Amino acid sequence: MSIERAKEQLELSEGRWESAIREQPQPPPDDGFVRRLHALADAAAQEQAAYGYAADQGFGWRPGPAWLPPHELRPAGWRESLAPSEPWERFDDAVAGLSRARTGLSVVAISQAFGVLSAAAWELAEAVERTRRQPSRAAGAA
Repeated sequence: MSIERAKEQLELSEGRWESAIREQPQPPPDDGFVRRLHALADAAAQEQAAYGYAADQGFGWRPGPAWLPPHELRPAGWRESLAPSEPWERFDDAVAGLSRARTGLSVVAISQAFGVLSAAAWELAEAVERTRRQPSRAAGAA
């Protein structure tokens, strides 16, 4: 029964993950960027839980291709207009970690990498929101 549940959880989480990825448009990001980052973070957290459960159930993993993020999440010159470089660097590191995990054999490593990516996406979303609020505060103080 638990193996079937693990398969079901993986299928559900993969569907949510794929949906979150498909929502990312071509750069530069529009006003929905923070919402999409939140969706990506939530989907990555669900993937973390599903892969963690699968690992607990003894699932194996066949190495797959490295994960490439959607174009609006890849390095580009406009990034620092949205958020400081530090959250972007942590996000890029998390993407690289997920890519390494997916090309390896450890389901636990994949689960952990999705967790790191989720946290990095949340942090980046918060940084983008802070950056977007700054000009309005400055205008209000003038």
